[in-house]
Amino acid sequence: QFPKWMSALVACSAIFAFGLASHQLVPTQSESTAVHSQLEHRPMASSTKNDHSNLLQRTWSRLDLKERAAVGSLAVVVALLTENFLIWVVSATYQPGIDGTPEPLQDNGRIVLEKFTTKIFDSSWKTARMIQTLRDSLNVQYALVSSFGAALVCLELKLGDQSQQRTLAGLAFHATTTLAAARIVRTISFVLTVVPSQVPNCYARHFPPPPEEWREWLMVGLLPSSRGGCNDLILSGHATITSSLGCAFTSVAANTSFSIAVWTLIALDYSIEAYQGLHYSVDMWLGCIVTCLLWQLTKPLEIAGQRGKNTQNGKTKKGSTVRPSPLN
Repeated sequence: QFPKWMSALVACSAIFAFGLASHQLVPTQSESTAVHSQLEHRPMASSTKNDHSNLLQRTWSRLDLKERAAVGSLAVVVALLTENFLIWVVSATYQPGIDGTPEPLQDNGRIVLEKFTTKIFDSSWKTARMIQTLRDSLNVQYALVSSFGAALVCLELKLGDQSQQRTLAGLAFHATTTLAAARIVRTISFVLTVVPSQVPNCYARHFPPPPEEWREWLMVGLLPSSRGGCNDLILSGHATITSSLGCAFTSVAANTSFSIAVWTLIALDYSIEAYQGLHYSVDMWLGCIVTCLLWQLTKPLEIAGQRGKNTQNGKTKKGSTVRPSPLN
């Protein structure tokens, strides 16, 4: 019998995948015809490696956007489970963190924020209270999730000019691919270099003492931790999620003023996160920049899926103009 958390995870993944599969897309006859034509005229591979590569390429080319979105969702789940285990590995092998509270690194960004807020408020206690009240009032995380949901609804119902050329499955595939890539980069980063946490007694608050039995030691790492870790700081996981959501729905809105307002709000949330000592300022900075760059890098994945949708059965109506993709 599977643990309850694993059963819930599998159920949520299945519901999400079948939900995407229910979205009907126009079959792209031109793409399938071109693929079959290339396969017929392609010479036989001379090695087993090329055969496997061609098989993967053919299999991927046969998937439509909703199926690719399901693959992207699976990639996010795998990346998060791997990250969760390695967070435990890094924390349980960092002896200074287990023994007590190691000296944190100097964070110049936080120092500047503290001096700036001190000029506005009378005391540090009042400053911390006002900052937390401001963060609770803005509730940036829920605002981003709501905006992303609204973007998906607009694409599904074809509301707005940009929604006419993009699909829900295409945006979901683009967003999940970006998030999965960002989490992989984050995992590799905090495994390579261990950064001491700024939170006092962080290990004792998040993890039990490392078990001596290796099986128990592994099982602790396999349990999902919703509270995060202690030394998984570079890059910020919080920044990768919020930046992925921000990139997704601002690309659908395609409005400069709206985008400036959204990213200003996100930058304010990152500043509060750094001020409160939950993350180093460089963690938030790199998390945002790397995720935005990955969004641009994975843009061709969505564009390739949308091109076939703009041309039905390989033909366009007479006198009609094929508009360029808004992602270009």
